[in-house]
Amino acid sequence: MEKNGTFEQRLMQNMYRVARCRQAMFQDLLADYGVTLQQFHLLLHIRSGKRAKVTDLSGEMLVSMPTTSRMIGTLCDLGLASRKKESKDRRSTYLELTSRGEKVVGQIHKKQLEMLSRILEKVPAGDMEAFLKTMESIADAWMALLREEETKTGGASGGPA
Repeated sequence: MEKNGTFEQRLMQNMYRVARCRQAMFQDLLADYGVTLQQFHLLLHIRSGKRAKVTDLSGEMLVSMPTTSRMIGTLCDLGLASRKKESKDRRSTYLELTSRGEKVVGQIHKKQLEMLSRILEKVPAGDMEAFLKTMESIADAWMALLREEETKTGGASGGPA
């Protein structure tokens, strides 16, 4: 570990750089479909195959319930998702992608993978594997810390800063 927070500073700076580059690369692509990056992430969660309920999606997205509800409303208005009632408990609602939503998510996801493949071609395979293992460890530790903080404060996180 480097001294005086230098390692942490380098990590944060490069995480910001990656996030900014990702946003810049995907912004036009997402705009073509009329969705934001956060809405696209929500669509991916809905597509995951589990019965997607608002409370579950809020936790997965690390955003508040009202924010998640607004995002879902927008996706429904765009015809990308729809609300469905549970057959056993009519009070309970879950979300599904519409056929248009499936198509849009598939097209965006395919184009994103193509862009990322071009980037990964420039990185040696061994370096990439080590990087991914490290990022997975960081993501797991960060999620555990968020959950720990939520337990201390008794509330849901509004998301990472």
